[in-house]
Amino acid sequence: MNFEVDFLKAINPFILLRMKERGLAEELILIVYFILFLIFSYRVILFVLDFFRPTVDVTARYNRRKMARMSFVILGLIILLPVVFSGLSYLPTVMGLAGAGIVISLKDITLNYVGWFFIHGSNGFEVGDRIEIESVRGDVINIGMNRFTLMEISSDPKSDQSTNRLVHFPNHYVILKPIVVVKDKMNYVWDEMRIKIPYDSDFEKAEELLNGIIQNNAVIDQEEIEYTLQELSKNYLVRLGKTSPIVYLSLEEGGILFSLRYLTHVRERRDMKTKIAHTILKEFKLFPGIRIL
Repeated sequence: MNFEVDFLKAINPFILLRMKERGLAEELILIVYFILFLIFSYRVILFVLDFFRPTVDVTARYNRRKMARMSFVILGLIILLPVVFSGLSYLPTVMGLAGAGIVISLKDITLNYVGWFFIHGSNGFEVGDRIEIESVRGDVINIGMNRFTLMEISSDPKSDQSTNRLVHFPNHYVILKPIVVVKDKMNYVWDEMRIKIPYDSDFEKAEELLNGIIQNNAVIDQEEIEYTLQELSKNYLVRLGKTSPIVYLSLEEGGILFSLRYLTHVRERRDMKTKIAHTILKEFKLFPGIRIL
């Protein structure tokens, strides 16, 4: 019974705070209490914000939670650092006890923090960018201190739709693995659609129709392109060359192949291709001399 009473006194935060001289164990217990208090306060503040100032905007909610989390982390570090450094006399003991764990885990943890700085650097990526890493494509929906999260996109190039699966990667992947980034600031890519017709079809009329279709449906505002190029040129040497849609013609086995090449917004590739395909079918239907293979 006495042991239980002594134990409860030893972990009582109010008693520990009144002690003028505390040992290493008491300091560590108070630090644990402080971290738990920060977590509890963070949850309460988020609950109060969501209750009194609810928002249906997903981006606003994400940014609010992100800022609150970062604020509590910074506040905790500001308060804890003086406590830690005031107990430097315990440093040899702490290092001796934690040495084995540090040797095992230091590499990945350190690389994750270094990777976080790489991600937020000029050559990194942001929430909203579309990236491909380790054969996984997706939109970045969160960037943490240790890992980032993607909303996975189907690996089928014809689909280009979300699988509704979250994929987590440790931050050090941006250092050790190749990564493809489509910046949200320049959120359009080149896409291509191929149409083959028989040799006995009216290829001149078909080419005229296809040029008209992509000129009317797949033209991105030139001012928008110039603006994004100016933004990207702050960190990259970008030259897009010709940005207007174009139709290429080639002779293939069994027929004439038209390749329609155009710029499209990265999240509208499938919709744009569907829109162009519908228009092609309607236009070609008016001319019996044109058939699609």
